[in-house]
Amino acid sequence: MFDWTHDELPQPSADLATLKSDIDEFGYCLVKDALQPDQLARARIRLLEQAEAELQAGQAFEDGGAKQQWGEFTDEQGKIRREAFSAQAGGVNQRVWVLINKGAVFREMLSQPLMRAVVGHVLGADYLLSSFGANIAKPGGIAMNLHTDQWWMPEPIHRRPNPVPAGSLTRELSNRVDDVPAMIAPPVVVNVMWMLNDFTEANGATRLVPRSHLAGKRPDKDRDKDVVSIPAEGTAGSAMLFDGRIWHGTGANVSDDQRLGLLTTFVAPQFRTQVNFTLATAPEVVAEADDDLLALLGFKIWNAYGRMESPVAGTVRQGERTLGEMKPLP
Repeated sequence: MFDWTHDELPQPSADLATLKSDIDEFGYCLVKDALQPDQLARARIRLLEQAEAELQAGQAFEDGGAKQQWGEFTDEQGKIRREAFSAQAGGVNQRVWVLINKGAVFREMLSQPLMRAVVGHVLGADYLLSSFGANIAKPGGIAMNLHTDQWWMPEPIHRRPNPVPAGSLTRELSNRVDDVPAMIAPPVVVNVMWMLNDFTEANGATRLVPRSHLAGKRPDKDRDKDVVSIPAEGTAGSAMLFDGRIWHGTGANVSDDQRLGLLTTFVAPQFRTQVNFTLATAPEVVAEADDDLLALLGFKIWNAYGRMESPVAGTVRQGERTLGEMKPLP
C-alpha cells in the first residue's frame, strides 16, 4: 500500500492534469508558484503583524511543545482549558485562526484558479470553506503525531456487529471493524498548505505518508511505527494540496528559523465545518463578498440544507430569523 520511490513522488507543477493525477495517486500534489511575489510578500507581512499583535494582546494560541500536544489538556469535566494552549503551558508553535477576517490578501488566495480546480476535482461541484488559519512552526516545536483530517467520517462497515455510532466517533475511536477494508470512505476533505517561506525538513515541513489516503484506516503509533513519512518540502509561494484521509502531521522544527504556513481546509457541503463562518465572518467581509465567497462561507443553500426557513431561497443572511410563533388575526 505504501510502496513508492522518491523518484516517483510528486514534484511542483503548474499543470492541472499532473496535479490531479498526483493527488489521486499519492494523496497530495504541489502547486508551483501558487502565490505571485506581491501576494506572497503581502501575506507574509500581514501574518507576522497579526501574530505579533495577538501575542501582545495575550490572545495567542500556542501548541506543539515537548510537554504539550493536541487534546491532552482537559479539566475534570473533560473540557479543554484554553490556557493550556499557551507558551506558559509549554506551547511553541503559534496558530492564527479565522484569517478570513484578518486581511484582504487571505481572501484573495481563496480564488487561486489551479488550487480551486484541484479541490473541485476531489470534492465535486460544491464545497465549503471549513477553516482558514496559520501554523507558525517555531524552533523547538516537536513533530505532531500522524493523523487524518476526516477522522469524523464514518467508515463503511459490515451489517454486524453494531459499530460505534457516528456521534460517538473521536480521533482515537473509530467504527472500523476489520483491519483490511474491502471498501474505504470517499474523500470529503481537501487541505491546502500555503508556504509563505521555504518549507524544509529542518524547519518542520508537513510530514506525509504517500498513498496512505487509500489505506482505509487511521495511523496507529504502535502498529505503524515503521511506516515511512516524508517532509513535503517546497519553495516560498508554493502550495501543497492534500487529501483529508492522508496520514500527516507538522514536522519538528530543528532549525533556527520559523516556518510560516497557512492552512486552508475545504469540506463537502454535507458536513459541519470547523469554523462556523456564517457567525464568525465579520459583517464588513460579508457585505463585500462575491457569490463565490458567500458560497464558500456557507451562505448559499445547498439542496435545501443550510436554510433559515424556505428550502427554495438561494442564500441566507447574517441576522436573518425564521418567522417564529404567529397567530391569525381575529
